[in-house]
Amino acid sequence: MSRAVVRPAGEVISRPKRGALYLWLLAGLVGLLVASAVVIVHTLVMYGQFLAFGNVPGRLASRLFELPWWHRLVGPFVGGAILCLILRAGVSLGWGTAPRAFGLQDIVLNRRLRGSIRSTTLTLRDGFLSALAAIVSLAWGGSAGREEPVAHLGATLAVLNGRLLGLDTGARRMLMGMGVAAAIAASLHAPIAGVFLARELILRRQRISALGPLAVASAVAWLVSTWMMGGEAIIVIPTPEIVPPMVHVAAFVILPLLIGFAWICKLAWSRAPDMVAAAAGRIGVPLWLLPLPGGLAIGVIAMAFPQVLGIGYEPLAAGLNGNYGAELLPVLAVAKIAATAVTFGFRWAGGAIAPALYVGAMIGASLGVLAGLALGIPAPQVFMGLVGMAVCVAVLLDAPIAAAILVLELSGSTAVGASSLICCFIACMVVRRLTPKAEEDEGQTLRWR
Repeated sequence: MSRAVVRPAGEVISRPKRGALYLWLLAGLVGLLVASAVVIVHTLVMYGQFLAFGNVPGRLASRLFELPWWHRLVGPFVGGAILCLILRAGVSLGWGTAPRAFGLQDIVLNRRLRGSIRSTTLTLRDGFLSALAAIVSLAWGGSAGREEPVAHLGATLAVLNGRLLGLDTGARRMLMGMGVAAAIAASLHAPIAGVFLARELILRRQRISALGPLAVASAVAWLVSTWMMGGEAIIVIPTPEIVPPMVHVAAFVILPLLIGFAWICKLAWSRAPDMVAAAAGRIGVPLWLLPLPGGLAIGVIAMAFPQVLGIGYEPLAAGLNGNYGAELLPVLAVAKIAATAVTFGFRWAGGAIAPALYVGAMIGASLGVLAGLALGIPAPQVFMGLVGMAVCVAVLLDAPIAAAILVLELSGSTAVGASSLICCFIACMVVRRLTPKAEEDEGQTLRWR
């Protein structure tokens, strides 16, 4: 019987030529390697923040409030200078005249592993240099997340096993999915969401019954990272309140606003790199120098809104807890969209999952206050904020199941997970209808970098 699977589009994909048991064994190794890499990246980011701002781990926003204005301005500028050196090294190592750090979108675009390993951006050189750029970017105030850089590094380490063992393309693709699942599980402590994200983005037509190795890699990465980080929560989510049925109805009423903000995020973050690169080309500035003015722009934003710098988990939790006024929450969301667009546009490293969580939480929490006033009940800020987080991530990645499960794992609330699942599917269907046909080719859904 043939060892190939024929997709509806006509593409023939080879299956692994050996039994599947060796993939289960490799899954544990991949989970261990990726979890260790995630913990190292996390530790180096915290150390870099200490060098740049004297930060206490997990309190970058609070620390920035304590610093004088000139320190907020100079810190990102110094980080931009370091990133210029990293990108210039990338040019020397073969990244071309438009160097940038790689992320999750590059894995999706190269998930079929066609051509040489260099063309897939999954070499150790690309993985480690991109991770180094992400560490500097996040430590010195870049408004982005670490999930996508560690996902790229995880896929690189996973595929390396297949290269060293001489495995076929089908097995290497499965290893790539393991690396992504393990990285998401370790960086967000969400092992189930990691499996479904890899399924929705990397192994789109793989049978559910064949995803056992992904589950092993994700679970091992989650266990190892939880143990190495001391069991601390990545995002301190408040306990969701009891959700009356009318609040679920209110979530569907505000859904168009959530979809609108998520769509704005997607457009702004996907088009910013091209717009800035075009402007730099007109004035003759090399693209590897862009992080320097980008650092200055980030510093200017930090002078007014220090809450939007860095990964942003601390202010995200503060917004869900009601520590910010309802009128400030949408302002912080808009400032985060702008800061992240500057980060991506000026070729700072990082990913868009954390900013999407931030924007969704702020918009959802502010709308939760309005819903509480309209219904005459205590403001369901936590519930609405979590639903907003799920919708923004779902629209950004076009992965509704993974986004809903991610919020379910972060909150531990079945009520939040159920409403989020419905809202995410509706949001993705609406956005697909709004997307022009010319942009529906493969990879456009992830062009935020």
